Amino acid sequence: MRVTVGAFALVTGMIAVAGCSTGSAEAPAPRTPADLLLPASDLPPGFTAETLSIDDLVAGNRAGIDAARTTRVAPEYCAPTADADLNGELTADNSAVLAARGGSGVLVELVTKARRDIDADRLATTGRCARTTTEITTGNLAGSRVVTEYSEIPPPEVDGGPGAGEQMLLTRSEVTTTLPDGGVRRQIGFAGYAALDRPSSGPVTVQLTVSGAATPAADPPPEPTEPVDSAAFAELFDAAVGRVTAP
Repeated sequence: MRVTVGAFALVTGMIAVAGCSTGSAEAPAPRTPADLLLPASDLPPGFTAETLSIDDLVAGNRAGIDAARTTRVAPEYCAPTADADLNGELTADNSAVLAARGGSGVLVELVTKARRDIDADRLATTGRCARTTTEITTGNLAGSRVVTEYSEIPPPEVDGGPGAGEQMLLTRSEVTTTLPDGGVRRQIGFAGYAALDRPSSGPVTVQLTVSGAATPAADPPPEPTEPVDSAAFAELFDAAVGRVTAP
């Protein structure tokens, strides 16, 4: 690389001024979403990291969101909205993703500067929406009936307690799908969401899902396998949140 005399003098002068400065050191820049992801060493036993880009995640989410627009959810006010609202805000500049697969399921962690509406998640999965029924009206699964039962998992303690505007929600879901031919599939999954705002990170959303494999269609269906248990999921989510709250 060729450096002109003028440029060299300018750089030398800047170094000299910096060396004479008595001001306080600048605060470190906030960590990026990629810095805040779980390390692969924290994955549950049997899970191995896989490549997944934000663009691929958004495209996959969009397909599911578009398909959900033609379903009928009961109670009607329990129809989920947070995924659709967040998906359009995700970019490679404001988000990072970790994906992993194990013999018992798939794990996806998302850390993003975009804000997720966790209040909407709470509305759609707790209280009167802790049990919902979804009718699929189009596509290969038209005529299928999906019953989802949610149970809330106590969130982990946060260092220093939750700050203003910070919140978390963890749920376990049991999904039973009855196909038009009478076959039944069952599946267990976990989801955790946290809206955090710390000096080292700025406002971020941490989202962690672990989805178990669906059972083969049968009547009666076999018992589904949990990808992890509730305690292990809560511990993993605690580690994910700790990546943000650590000083």
